[in-house]
Amino acid sequence: MDPSRPLLGRGALLSSSFHAAAGFLVVVLLLLTLLRFPLSISPHAVSTVSDQKLSQRICDPTSPLDCADPQLFHLMMRSAIDTFHAVHFSRFGRPVPGDPPSASCDMAWRARSDSDSPSKATTKDYRRFAIARHPVTCAYSVLSIGDYHSGPNARKPRRVATNATIAPPPPPALSRSQFAQGAYLAYLGGGDRCKPMPHYLRSLLCALTEARYLNRTLVLDLTLCLAASYAAPGTGGMPEEGKRLAFYVDVDHLHSQFAIIEGTKFWADWDKWGVQGQLGARLIEDTRLAPIKFSKARDTLIVRKFGDVEPGNYWYNVCEGEAKRVLRPLRPAIRWAPSLMHIVNNIISRMQADFDSVHTGGNVDDLSQRIQEGVDGGRQVYVAGIGVNSALVEALKAKYRVHYLDEFEDLWGTDSKWFLEMRRLNGGVPVEFDGYMREVVDREVFLKGKKKVEVLQ
Repeated sequence: MDPSRPLLGRGALLSSSFHAAAGFLVVVLLLLTLLRFPLSISPHAVSTVSDQKLSQRICDPTSPLDCADPQLFHLMMRSAIDTFHAVHFSRFGRPVPGDPPSASCDMAWRARSDSDSPSKATTKDYRRFAIARHPVTCAYSVLSIGDYHSGPNARKPRRVATNATIAPPPPPALSRSQFAQGAYLAYLGGGDRCKPMPHYLRSLLCALTEARYLNRTLVLDLTLCLAASYAAPGTGGMPEEGKRLAFYVDVDHLHSQFAIIEGTKFWADWDKWGVQGQLGARLIEDTRLAPIKFSKARDTLIVRKFGDVEPGNYWYNVCEGEAKRVLRPLRPAIRWAPSLMHIVNNIISRMQADFDSVHTGGNVDDLSQRIQEGVDGGRQVYVAGIGVNSALVEALKAKYRVHYLDEFEDLWGTDSKWFLEMRRLNGGVPVEFDGYMREVVDREVFLKGKKKVEVLQ
């Protein structure tokens, strides 16, 4: 034994001069110790020790849950998979304490809603799990899983929120030599502004198709005028200038398919270098002149100028007549803005993908009967189109789980991802969720239904 180590009694440390006495005391103390703790343990003692261990395992229902416990994490994952049969999960986030932290955990995941969908994109959800603990064994059980986006503590902070009012940076400026080496096509004037969006998109596709045929960069105004029919309520029902193309169309995808330069930037450079006569320009005022007639032109700029008389001054006329043989606009070149498709995907996620859809073209009196003829009872039904209102939907709820666009208005509310992205694109100015945005989202959700029923007057 180490002589410097304290003994089990109250004795002081012994010096080396009293070895014999120390040895005697050690023997005595060992005997006393053995007498105080018998070698055999009585049944009563066993019961006491077991009770102590059991009391240590009893859970305190008021204590915070250990949401980081791997057993609880795996239980929550299994519960989500078992509950949402139509959802195809790709990744789960780590659970975090919910509210109250003593009885809930929040967990996020990424998933695909429909295995039959051609898009493989995933959407994100985060939900609150109500957790119970056995008072004796501490075993976990999931009591319930909350609704869509019910677990905000598992939501990652939006990085765009801090700079949501900052406009995207302008593209780098071209040097004179870079500008002069380019070949450009510009459309000026015409009657395409403030027309219905399908009209505008048809003309835009024609211009893009001709520019690609001529191997030229299209000079494009990335703002447009929205027709009065799409104006948001409270705006006076007038056409709205200054709408950005990126509100509706995936401009990045357009750039990947076609050579485009923003109009304001191009004309500023042209004023510096082109108007001095050092760069060639050709003016074409006849929309019937097919591009094959000037495809060999070496001018830096070709301008198609459109007159004031409609309908002969529409851009899409360029792709008609003789030019139709070589200019074939491809509709798939236009993709909807990611911000709008985010709303579409979230609506589908909330309906858990297994739904049918109905499109109505008016306030149909016998809508319920006509839906009943095409949709099985008990199904989730998304009703799209004109004339859909809460009273019409309520009449259908006796037999169907009915949904419609205004039910999901939080997806474009002032704290939504869509709202922040639109404000960023618009230089910090808020954007209204206008009539054409509603039309795009409504139609895209309708097209995702497993069974699609048209109910028109």
